[in-house]
Amino acid sequence: MRSNQTTRYFKSLIKHNFDLSGKESEVLIKRLRRTTLEEIGKKFGITESRVRQIERTALSKIKSKTHQLALFKIRQK
Repeated sequence: MRSNQTTRYFKSLIKHNFDLSGKESEVLIKRLRRTTLEEIGKKFGITESRVRQIERTALSKIKSKTHQLALFKIRQK
């Protein structure tokens, strides 16, 4: 089970540090709260598959950005 502190940390990270669309960040935040794909899909009027695609895209953006920042820090040393 995730602690409230961990959830708040990731929620803040998602909202402020990455180039995500509003829908992408909202999907990730809802998934952190363990909202089902079906529930998210109903809210946006999309299928569960589409929610999964949005989540996957958002996560790849975060991974890419994190990797870029890590490389940038290495080059500065």
